[in-house]
Amino acid sequence: MSIRIIDFLSKTHEIPQAEIEILINLVKPITVKKGEFLYVEGKTPKHGAFVLDGILREYYTDAKGVDYIRRFAYEDWWMVDLYELLHEKPALCSVQAIEDSNLLTFTKKDCDILIKKCPIASCVLHEISAAEKYSLAKNEKKKRSLTAQENYESLLANHPGIDKRIPLFHIASYLNIKPESLSRIRKHMNLIKS
Repeated sequence: MSIRIIDFLSKTHEIPQAEIEILINLVKPITVKKGEFLYVEGKTPKHGAFVLDGILREYYTDAKGVDYIRRFAYEDWWMVDLYELLHEKPALCSVQAIEDSNLLTFTKKDCDILIKKCPIASCVLHEISAAEKYSLAKNEKKKRSLTAQENYESLLANHPGIDKRIPLFHIASYLNIKPESLSRIRKHMNLIKS
């Protein structure tokens, strides 16, 4: 299991064996059941996570109690805000499992050890964090510049079959539209296919 995180980190930099052994000993496998939280908005996150299988959603709730999904984390991807974790800041978003999810987790203490003893792995983790922030900003811009249908088609193209794994009301929230609008889009797309 832990080797998948090493494979992921090694895509951009070769990580020395000594760092690999430290990293493998730091991450802890956990299972987050569907509906359970990795962390909750307003509380200090105790863990970051690498998704082995399953799907997590990161979202915030407005003053009216409406959820807005910022992103999903799928297999072989991260769910962590390093700034919140490392500086023990309250989470701006909640992270919840959409389906039973197996994760490799790491704590602030684990990150502190990683920073001190694993300079290459630490560098990669910071690069991933920066890339994730850029990706979120780019995705937000794209979602605002494309139509809801174009955004939905893009989601399906990038993650085939995801509409079978994520409830449609979550996809609608991610697209920032009402579930009824997503139903109309799906109906229209099915008519075009036929």
